[in-house]
Amino acid sequence: MSTRLLLAIDEHWPTRPDCPWVLLGDNGQPVSEGHSEPRHWPAAAACEVVLTGPQCLWLEVPLPRGARRDLPRLLAYALEDRLLKDPDTQHLTLSHRRPAGDGERDLAGVIVVARDRLRQLVAQLAAIGRPPRRVLAEVQTAPAGGDAWQLSLSASGAILRTGASTGIAIDADLLAPLLAQQAATARAANAAPAGIELHLAAGSAAPDLAALAAETAIPVQAAAAYQWWQGAERKAANLLHDEFAYREGGAGWLGKLRPALLVGGGALAIWLLASIGEVLWLKHSLGQVGERMERVYRTSFPNTPVVAPAAQMRQQLNLERARHGLLRDDDALALLALAAEALGTDAADGIAALRFEEGRLDLTLGGAAAARAESVVGLLAGRGLLANLRQDGTTTHLLLRRENLQ
Repeated sequence: MSTRLLLAIDEHWPTRPDCPWVLLGDNGQPVSEGHSEPRHWPAAAACEVVLTGPQCLWLEVPLPRGARRDLPRLLAYALEDRLLKDPDTQHLTLSHRRPAGDGERDLAGVIVVARDRLRQLVAQLAAIGRPPRRVLAEVQTAPAGGDAWQLSLSASGAILRTGASTGIAIDADLLAPLLAQQAATARAANAAPAGIELHLAAGSAAPDLAALAAETAIPVQAAAAYQWWQGAERKAANLLHDEFAYREGGAGWLGKLRPALLVGGGALAIWLLASIGEVLWLKHSLGQVGERMERVYRTSFPNTPVVAPAAQMRQQLNLERARHGLLRDDDALALLALAAEALGTDAADGIAALRFEEGRLDLTLGGAAAARAESVVGLLAGRGLLANLRQDGTTTHLLLRRENLQ
C-alpha cells in the first residue's frame, strides 16, 4: 500500500519538534494519526506538509497581463505595497488567476511565505529523511464555500475563509474583535455573509457562539469538525516550485544511491584520466626510444638511409656476425633453438622432421607438440618471430622465420 504522511507544521517547528500528523492510505483516508516528534512518525512512501497559522499570507492583487516569463517580476511589483518586507525575501506562489473585468488586467491570488522559512523547513525535513513532496498553506486548505464564512479553530490558531479564493489567519486570543472588524469591513462593502460556520478541531476549546454572534452582528453556528488534513486532498497550490521544486529521484532508491554513485563516478573519472595519462606517457617513451635508436643507427652507419632502425641494426649485426663466422639470429640453429624453447619438453619427441630454406624453418610436428601447436605460435610471436601453422593431411607443419626488412 502506498501511504502519505501529512504533517501540520506551525511557526515554532523545529524549535518545538512535535507536531500533528496523519498517515493516509491509497483511498485518502487516515490509517493512523497522532501528535509526536519526528522519531515517532510512521514510515511512509511520501511526505507532505501543511503550513499552519500565520506562516503564509494569501492575497489577491490586480496583475497586468504579460508573458509567463515576466510573472515573477509582475507579482513582486504588484505586492510591493502590500508587504512589510522586501518581496525579494518572500517566496511567491500563484494560486489562481481570473479576469478583473477591465479586459487588461487579471486578479491573481498569491500565497506568500518567507523564503528563509521555507528553505529551513525543506532542509530540515530532508536532513531527517522526510523530504516533502508538497508544501501547502492552511489558509488555502481550511474549509471554504457557500454563502457563509467558514471559521476553523485548532490548536495552531484560527483560519477564516470569506470565500473560495480568500483566507486569513486570525489570532485565536483576539478572535471576537478581529471577526467584528472583518464583519464591519464586509458590511461597508455590501458583502456581509449570511452567517459564520464554526469548524472546531478535536481537543480545542469551543468559543461562546452567542458572544461571537453579538460581537459581529452575524449569526454563528457550529458546523462539521475541523480535520486539518482533509483540505490537502482538495486542489491546493504547491509551494514547492522553482528553487524549491521537489526532485522525485531524491527520495527514491536512486537518491539513496547518489553518494555511492558520485564516489564511483569520481573513481572512474580518476581511472580514465590515469589511463589516458599512462597511454600518453608510454607513447612519449616509445617515441624517445625510437628517436634514440635512430640516433644510434645514424652514428653507427652514417651513410645509410634510415628506414626501420631496429630491423636495419639487426640486419647489420647479422652481417657482422657472418663476417666473423658467428651464428646469425635468422639461421636454422637460432630459429630451432627458439622453437625448442617454446615447445619445452615436447620438443624431444615432438619434432619429426625439419627443413630450412631461404631463412624459413619448416618443422614437422607430431604427438603432444602437434596438439599444442597453436599456443606455440603465440609464444614464438612474442619472441619476435613470424610463425604460422600448415596442415598437410594429418601432418602439422610449424613455419617460422625472422621478420625481414622491407
